[in-house]
Amino acid sequence: MFNRKILMVALSAILVTPSLGDHGDAAKKEVFTDNFSSSHLDGRDENYARGQWTYRDNVATAVCDPELYAKHKNHGPMLSWPVTFKEGQIEFEMKATDCQRVVFTLNGDGHVFRVTLADETDACQAGASRVPTRLIAWETKSSKQNKGDTIKPKGLPDLPAIQDQWVRLNLDIEGEHAKLSIGDFQTSLDHPALARDKSAITLTFAHGSLAVRNYRMAVR
Repeated sequence: MFNRKILMVALSAILVTPSLGDHGDAAKKEVFTDNFSSSHLDGRDENYARGQWTYRDNVATAVCDPELYAKHKNHGPMLSWPVTFKEGQIEFEMKATDCQRVVFTLNGDGHVFRVTLADETDACQAGASRVPTRLIAWETKSSKQNKGDTIKPKGLPDLPAIQDQWVRLNLDIEGEHAKLSIGDFQTSLDHPALARDKSAITLTFAHGSLAVRNYRMAVR
């Protein structure tokens, strides 16, 4: 009888105690979402000097003002999400209209990793972008001398390929490895820069207008 009672207590403990794996996963994953329902949100910053964003129907939209763009040394409206992390997943949807360039950047001590989608064609209303479509990774702090490593995966879409449509960007980083998707395009990346400390995520553009929705960030 004594042994039977011990067995029943042990079985009860197993049934009510969560697994270590489940608890560990919950502790390691922090999720932040931005549904753009308001102009003010803890966890999101704007650079108002470079252009105003409007928030309507869970979409953030900005139009690049040519005068402000020139005043700020060819930098357009920007959204920024300050967050400290090494590994994590970022995803959002964007719609570029008549843009010359869209730039998505992870920053830390300087720039860490960047996605640039550009219109390098003569058909671009603002003129062909001098900055090409590419990825850049900085293994050490970015500077005038350290311009990072340029990466151009096969099939990386340029801006004309995704203009005037909603496109999802997803970046999942684990150590020095990452998976990047932009619309139907997918690639895997390996670079030491990806393992660096990061403290902010930014999205900016040149000319035209940009709409953004369904931003989600999960830190591991």
